Amino acid sequence: MEQTQTFSPRVGLKRTLSDRTLLKVIYYLLFPLSLAFLLPFVPMIIISFEEGAPLSALSFIALALPMPAILMFQAFSFFKPLSFTQVSIFPDRLQMVGKDKKLIEVPFSDIKEVKLSHLPYQGGSFTLVMKDGQSYKFTVILERSEYVLEAISSFNPELLPPQSFELYRRTAICADHNYTRINDALKNWRILVVKYLLLPVIVSVAVLFLAPYVGRLSAAEDWDNVFRAITIVNLVLGVACFLIAALYITGVTNKALVAEPNNARRNMVMEGKVYLIANLVHWVAFAAYVVYFLMS
Repeated sequence: MEQTQTFSPRVGLKRTLSDRTLLKVIYYLLFPLSLAFLLPFVPMIIISFEEGAPLSALSFIALALPMPAILMFQAFSFFKPLSFTQVSIFPDRLQMVGKDKKLIEVPFSDIKEVKLSHLPYQGGSFTLVMKDGQSYKFTVILERSEYVLEAISSFNPELLPPQSFELYRRTAICADHNYTRINDALKNWRILVVKYLLLPVIVSVAVLFLAPYVGRLSAAEDWDNVFRAITIVNLVLGVACFLIAALYITGVTNKALVAEPNNARRNMVMEGKVYLIANLVHWVAFAAYVVYFLMS
């Protein structure tokens, strides 16, 4: 989609930005989550080696490592807590509160260089390099971090022309929308408990009850395997559908920001339709797996 408008930094922008509590929680949760993705494969890897099947073991390793690697990359690149907890934006400077509660002032006139980096649809960071050699790094863990760049661009367009940070800005806005959607989902924690904890129990009991009638006696003999398989598949399908839906929504949002860079509002109607379809796909795929598991 071709850009039909040019982003215009606001003059005299004043804002107070804070760390996203959710992202700090996510940072610390990514480590046990990475381990959780890895652990189910460990017994299969060990058994494969014991049975003299190194190729099978390597295939399990190849399946086990990508997700933990991605999660660790995100943790250290985007979610690691900053050295300051609050940033106040003024037309000519920043005032930051460090973790030690000390006030740090960064005049825009003292900035030598702005280094930008971003990973499309995921997040990004930028570093303010000062004339005295000091540097300050910002990531998307700071809510609406692109406002800092907007204020700098408004103060000195030569230091940071609007077009030079539009990629970061779009990424930051898309990331902000994604994290807001995650926060909205977590607020409905009761639905998550029913969906990912209670439902697998109910389905597992139903499978064990029906197994003898369809000739699947082995299923009735092993509750642990039945419950584990159904729980893992339900979780994987749910997370996959949520992430694919989020990726699609982010792509649509990114295209909208290219066409209208000054309009950063979420399209709630479109998001609702996409997540409805994602939920339907999840339930259909999960039901198909349960039938296959019961009949095979």
